[in-house]
Amino acid sequence: MAAGLCGLGVLSLIYRDFAEVWQPVPKAFPAYAASAMVSGLILLAAGAMLAIRRTRPWGALLAMAFIGLWVIGLHLPHALARPLVVGSWQAVCESLAMATGGFIAWREARGGAGRAAAVVMGVCFVVFGVSHFVYAKFTTAMVPPFLPFRPQLTYLTGAIHVLAGLAVILGVRPRWAAIAEATMMSAFVLLVHMPRVAAQPQERMELTGLFIATTLSSAVWILAASRAVAKGWRPRSGGVI
Repeated sequence: MAAGLCGLGVLSLIYRDFAEVWQPVPKAFPAYAASAMVSGLILLAAGAMLAIRRTRPWGALLAMAFIGLWVIGLHLPHALARPLVVGSWQAVCESLAMATGGFIAWREARGGAGRAAAVVMGVCFVVFGVSHFVYAKFTTAMVPPFLPFRPQLTYLTGAIHVLAGLAVILGVRPRWAAIAEATMMSAFVLLVHMPRVAAQPQERMELTGLFIATTLSSAVWILAASRAVAKGWRPRSGGVI
């Protein structure tokens, strides 16, 4: 996660711009270039603190707070304006999952996160899966050409997203579901994003996608390693879950 955040920060500083797609800040924003560089410094600081054990909780908290602003200020208004457009909610959930990963990492240093954080991540997984079905043609185009059955892989990975999300939400083997999701998303980094960057190393969008995918898959690994999914949800006395 530290590597992903630092990579995004360095790109913002080099290009004096916000992260493409994931930070859709209007060009008319006051002091646009300077604000983008501040954003890059914040991401770089969060990543650097995450890389050091002593400052790791504060790096996680900074990542959660800053990426959470992307959700509230940038993506959620667009999604609410077009509530039936799955792609808008996909954007919300990508940033929300990264922010939640930061929250879980911070809470783990203070006794562990609870069910609510895991449920938020589970909902994000379901949205990821639905987007695979809704945008099947686009998703299939992202599957490496050397892999067979590319359309089928699109639907298979979409189904895994949905099933893993439901398992985490319902507390059915939530840790194994989180591990499966994290493994699959890490495979996306290795099989989809890294080859695309190797083919176009100067393409900023591909680099941004790699760093986002790295941060996102790391957030899911944080969930898988956390006490939030240590065991399934069980009814307390009185039947309240």
